[in-house]
Amino acid sequence: MKKVIKKFLPLLLLASSLYAEFDYDGQVRLRYESFDNMNEKYYGTKPALGEAHDSYLMSRIQLGLIYNFNDNWNAKISMQDARVFDWGFSSDDWYNKEFEQVHSTQSDFFELHETFLQYKDKNVVVTAGRQKITYGDLRVFGPGEWKNSGKWIWDAIKVSLRDGDNFVDFFYGAMMLHDPDQFSLNHRHGYYGAGMYGHYAYKKNAAIEPILAYKLNDKRGGLYDSLESYYAGARAYDTDLYNWFYDMTYIKSFGDKTKLDYEKVSIDGIGIHADGGYNFKSIDTKLGLGYTYASGDDPNTKDDETFDSVFGASDKYYGRLNIMQWVNIKDYELFAIYEPNKKTSIKFEYHKFYADEPTNKWLSYTISTMQDDHYGDEIDIFGTYKYSQNIDLLLGVGYFMSGGYIKEAMKTRNDISDENAFGLVAQFTYSF
Repeated sequence: MKKVIKKFLPLLLLASSLYAEFDYDGQVRLRYESFDNMNEKYYGTKPALGEAHDSYLMSRIQLGLIYNFNDNWNAKISMQDARVFDWGFSSDDWYNKEFEQVHSTQSDFFELHETFLQYKDKNVVVTAGRQKITYGDLRVFGPGEWKNSGKWIWDAIKVSLRDGDNFVDFFYGAMMLHDPDQFSLNHRHGYYGAGMYGHYAYKKNAAIEPILAYKLNDKRGGLYDSLESYYAGARAYDTDLYNWFYDMTYIKSFGDKTKLDYEKVSIDGIGIHADGGYNFKSIDTKLGLGYTYASGDDPNTKDDETFDSVFGASDKYYGRLNIMQWVNIKDYELFAIYEPNKKTSIKFEYHKFYADEPTNKWLSYTISTMQDDHYGDEIDIFGTYKYSQNIDLLLGVGYFMSGGYIKEAMKTRNDISDENAFGLVAQFTYSF
């Protein structure tokens, strides 16, 4: 027996060493959604695509394998499968005119997910390959994880220079498109982009974050011939200023868009967000006010003033029903966050939505004669509970009350109606 052990000991040690160098991660997420009088593209009881009364189940499974070469080098490969059961849309309904191919927000079958080679030491991290690029509050650079397929997934190289809590990151790459019928290595990307994001923490709970970004699509599509836009701005926040808190972001967009008739117009947009309030620690509740602005295109000027939300997420910022995005909007918000313990958070939101330019696009509507700018009001109550280290639960409801914009739009569109909308969401997430 000793001879057998001695003979196979080198192999056992090698296997043990290899096992120690491998790691894995993953996530299983199930979400049930039910909506009444709305869907992702249209509002009201008579949508041109999809269902006005739609209930469906989303599933998303992610599985990754990480190999650690040594203390500095590692590689990861992962897959994702995102599906929607009993949804009112088909894949063809997500044909994107800008990229002239399907780009689905919710479905992508057996797709290559985060897959990269990474070098890291105390002050430098370099990541090359497919990855998520997220910063700050996710408003400018976010993965769009609420979307089942994940909105912003990048094939990119990113360099991060770090000094304690402070950092400055640079990246360049291309955004992948989600087509359930094609593996992503076999079809082209959407935008090419670059960015710089910095973080200077001048105290424990406060920081200033400078932001630069670049977006390019030089492949002629159904909306324009080419687009080249730049963004510059900053975020500043303090989460505990003698129990007060604030968070502010300002982004200016500029550049050029060449129309289908080859006329070149200048891009001149502005995006603003500001919120603040007070933390009543004795009752575990934060109360606050917020304002979000994104410029729309003024039809009386030659420039394109539409602010397009850069590469940001939108799911939890402008109403939880996702009727609104950081585009052509004025959003006045009142909110309260109740956190009785570290596991539980319940947020109440009230939004009053207006268009900056009523003639600009909203959802799938562009109505050049619009004058009323009040989209409507929305009330949301969403709660999260961390059941265990691996399991997170979410439950939420939202109610949208149509405003004058929608009532006026009914006069020119027969696929819109002014009934109020309702949404229910329940989500289970297991992470490992």
